[in-house]
Amino acid sequence: MKLFAVLLDLLFPPACAVCRGRLPDEEQFLCARCREKILPAEKCCIRCGYPLSGGFSCPRCRGYDYAFSGACAVFLYQGEVRKAIRRFKYGGRTGLARPFGELMAAQVKCRAWSDCDAVVPVPLHPERLRERGYDQALLLAQAVAKDLQLPVCSCLLRCENTASQTTLAAKARWENVRGVFCPAPGKPVPGRVLLIDDLLTTGATAHYAAEALLAGGAEAVYLAVLCRS
Repeated sequence: MKLFAVLLDLLFPPACAVCRGRLPDEEQFLCARCREKILPAEKCCIRCGYPLSGGFSCPRCRGYDYAFSGACAVFLYQGEVRKAIRRFKYGGRTGLARPFGELMAAQVKCRAWSDCDAVVPVPLHPERLRERGYDQALLLAQAVAKDLQLPVCSCLLRCENTASQTTLAAKARWENVRGVFCPAPGKPVPGRVLLIDDLLTTGATAHYAAEALLAGGAEAVYLAVLCRS
């Protein structure tokens, strides 16, 4: 069995989850260069996860009254990271969910939100799920939950199949997802929720998802995303 593993490594050497470069033996998931891209949690806004350049006022979330109580992210959505997320989200590279989820869980631990009751993914609409074949937020949620030893609760539904947020300007993003989420019938909403998504841009999707969870009985909602843009 060990010989087989060695042969696999020779034929298919372990690759960095972001840049796909070969990994040194001592590295896991990320090469040293890509590991440097991880956002330092202690230097990021506790409300929206964006890195602060100085002081305590965040220019990205100033003026927003989010329904989620705080957020954290692993990377900024740019360069090689952006390409890797698109491979995961649209290119069928579902195996990236495990390393990405573990990196997200590490950021959550820095925020001390691991005492949440359950992990809840921001859901895809069923039509979009049929088109894509998998729900990337659910895969991330499962990986995060396993690392934090929390249950995954699919207690949130996307009731409308809206246009992709990527095609819209900031104001239109808020209108596009207003009222599209609702609690799933017959599934109790946990008290303290760790909400999971792949990307945070304006915060509109996460805000309305959190709003629906709070309306369904959640006491507090915290947000963990893979990337912040």
